[in-house]
Amino acid sequence: GISAGHGNGGVEPFNFYVHRPAASDPTAAPEGGDSLMILVPCRTLRRDGDLAGVARAEAIGKYGDQHPAEEVDRTREAVLRRLAALGGLEDLRRHIVREDVTAPADYADAYNLGAGAAFGLSHGLGQLSLTRPGARHGGMKNVMFVGASSRPGNGVPLVLIGAKNVAKEAVRVLEEKGL
Repeated sequence: GISAGHGNGGVEPFNFYVHRPAASDPTAAPEGGDSLMILVPCRTLRRDGDLAGVARAEAIGKYGDQHPAEEVDRTREAVLRRLAALGGLEDLRRHIVREDVTAPADYADAYNLGAGAAFGLSHGLGQLSLTRPGARHGGMKNVMFVGASSRPGNGVPLVLIGAKNVAKEAVRVLEEKGL
């Protein structure tokens, strides 16, 4: 799904992911409290070649303009409205003690992620399932890829499956060479 204002004209409803880590790890929240991590998939940053020659802070600022604060706020509000419709979360807003809201430009800045894509090359239809690059490099037979940007895909389970597959293939290649 795409978030309100993030490339779909503000259409609701949109998909989002909710994780409640304190349900299985009590250290993920203060005693008597709880914690939620909410992830709203959104479009990645559109790359701008003109920004290659400007200072990093200016470039990140310009990239941040692609997801303006008003858009992020509208998306946050839409998520809170949807959560409030669930039993037990009607007054969720009253219980927010600390909140961190990030957007693709924040990921680009903090982690040097191209286009701010936290889940690989991008997180659009052109990067799902079989459309992700395979594990083998097309032109260099000794280069293999693993991670969120290659098949089988992003998320810890899929990356671990990909790592296992690449490790098996690397061992097979080395054994073929007698190494």
